[in-house]
Amino acid sequence: MFVIPLKKGIHDFWIPAFAGMTGGVKNMKMTLKIELTDETRNQIIDQMADFRKLYPQFQWEKIENYNILVHSFGEFSDKRSTIKMLETALYDKNLFYLYSFEVAMTIQNNIAIFIDFRREKEIERISEKIRELSPTLQNSEKYVPVLYLAKYKIPSKQQYFVIKKRLSNLEVDFSFKVNKLSLFEGEKRVRIFKLL
Repeated sequence: MFVIPLKKGIHDFWIPAFAGMTGGVKNMKMTLKIELTDETRNQIIDQMADFRKLYPQFQWEKIENYNILVHSFGEFSDKRSTIKMLETALYDKNLFYLYSFEVAMTIQNNIAIFIDFRREKEIERISEKIRELSPTLQNSEKYVPVLYLAKYKIPSKQQYFVIKKRLSNLEVDFSFKVNKLSLFEGEKRVRIFKLL
């Protein structure tokens, strides 16, 4: 498969070309993400370096996968309807800035380490608009941007509290401009939506 870049209006199109393919269309999970720049990714790595050295056994996310999930659309056989819905949801949305808030931890089947961001009204409006236009995404919770960094098996109670204390003492301080959102099909970017 190869990708053909096209221009139309203020949006860039990335259209996969299936030359000579036969058979059914394979459905892949579609997601809308905020892609971080290399500069922002390096700031995160620098600010997390000491903590990462303390826990090399954690399953750290690869730096190239540092993206913030906005929405997961699940598997779609009709990519065009998803793109059309996103064009409608995003046509008048403005660029915004995200500011880091804290490094936190959650526990379920394992522990997950993530960066939490300060509340941002524009990304909340974008999230609400997407939910309005997609009947399968009805959810009343406010969108909170997070960047997952690592996961690990559930530690002992003592280890858990040590990790939690070290995270509370960790300061991350970075911000970045968000002027586009990217639609992914599996691991491949298929479309970029520019914000005004």
